[in-house]
Amino acid sequence: MQLLEQLRDSANEVFTRAGSGVCGDDKFFLTNLQGQLEQVNSNLKEVESSLSGFNGHTTMLMVGSMDSDSSQESFPLYTELAKSHKWLDKVHDYAGGAAAYLSQNSLKRSYCAVAKSRRKPLSTSHIAQASNLTRMIDGVNKMFSDMKLIIRPGGTQLNAIVEVNLDRILKAVLIFKGLMIEWVVVKGWEEELVKSDGQIDIWGESRFQVFQRITENANAAMLHFQSPVYPDLAVRSFMTYLHSFNSLFSDKCKQCGSHLHNHLPPTWREFRTLEPFHEDCRP
Repeated sequence: MQLLEQLRDSANEVFTRAGSGVCGDDKFFLTNLQGQLEQVNSNLKEVESSLSGFNGHTTMLMVGSMDSDSSQESFPLYTELAKSHKWLDKVHDYAGGAAAYLSQNSLKRSYCAVAKSRRKPLSTSHIAQASNLTRMIDGVNKMFSDMKLIIRPGGTQLNAIVEVNLDRILKAVLIFKGLMIEWVVVKGWEEELVKSDGQIDIWGESRFQVFQRITENANAAMLHFQSPVYPDLAVRSFMTYLHSFNSLFSDKCKQCGSHLHNHLPPTWREFRTLEPFHEDCRP
């Protein structure tokens, strides 16, 4: 800015001198005017040299002077740029906060890496052999007399489908990767889990809203109990949670004390105590 001011001053002196005309000696007038023009040329070269490294995208651009431009079209540009800059700053701050929060989130699926530790080796639960899953499912079958688990082969040796039948209340399909649950679908007792082509329907949802809600909550519970380091405990905890729906149509909500709310029974189970709540009543 200082160089531009010097160039402007020297140019004004030339115009002032030339505008005043010749007063006295013509030779002196020409010599003086030539000296002023040389000063203008020198100042112009200094400005050009200072702008030689400007590529049009530098952050050193003084956008603050845009609102003083004589063109009316450029008047609102500075205000819009200032708003955009503030918005980007807020996005950067929110993204940093979200990244810090997500880095502490332990609700990870089997493909996510387990934090390394000197005491705990890297988990291999998602690549465990089918025989290990069979033993674990047999152990769960012994836990509950009214809930039966059946293993069906999956697409690969490390992938398996487990069908769950709970005391004429509901049916469920669990997708396992090794020893870890990857997906849960819950349907009514009279609904079919097998499609017309003989394949297990692992993506189709129930036609009843109550079991659609339970499917959503069961997937949340699956992530809550997920533990790549202790997969057997995670599966047992989830199966205990799923078994708590054996009294789905007789439970009263612990919050409002009613059986039905919005025509639905309590479809939410508190993960620690397994107490029933309606969706709108849950703590």
